[in-house]
Amino acid sequence: MHVGYAPIFQNPENALSDAEVYRQELRLAEMAEPLGFDSVWSVEHHFTDYTMCPDVVQFLSYMAGKTQRVKLGSMVIVLPWHDPMRIAEQISLLDHLSGGRMILGMGRGLARVEYDGFRIDQNAGRERFVEHAELVLNALENGYMEGGETTQQPRRDIRPFPLRSFRGRTYAAAVSPESMPIMAKLGVGLLVIPQKPWDVVKHDFDIYTDVFREANGTE
Repeated sequence: MHVGYAPIFQNPENALSDAEVYRQELRLAEMAEPLGFDSVWSVEHHFTDYTMCPDVVQFLSYMAGKTQRVKLGSMVIVLPWHDPMRIAEQISLLDHLSGGRMILGMGRGLARVEYDGFRIDQNAGRERFVEHAELVLNALENGYMEGGETTQQPRRDIRPFPLRSFRGRTYAAAVSPESMPIMAKLGVGLLVIPQKPWDVVKHDFDIYTDVFREANGTE
């Protein structure tokens, strides 16, 4: 069994200074490897005390320099809020800095306060996620990014060139049933928050498994 550790950087009702929250969370995160955890993760959120980690890749880059063996996971990078080329470059760089230890987790985000803060129409979130995910995943496999109906990215190389394939170590958050076939068609694994009854989760998994098999020709 693989067991990871995730600092969340929460500060409910501003009970502490943000600086103190970070001091304590980093202290605990740096204990994860010597205590035997297999990975360290964090999640991207903005603007509130719910989770104060606006840049997951930056945090994981710090952890890459503090560790030797643990995997470094994003749960998640919210793709609709970012330029896909910059995300692909950041992911490739972190993988080089860590010696290929990154686990890539992607998502589309659900909080209106965050979409509004970035001046992005939340109704376009799913479409932006799919386009950006396809661009990023293809770039990490091929070493260059090109295309996108909305992005219209001219062909440019990813430098440093991706260290190794992200197949088998890429996941996407899926909360709604509508997300299951999307993630399956992308050929990525699932990140699941167990907040629904297990029979509902199982039904979602069945949809994902069937679509994944049909779209990718493999289990």
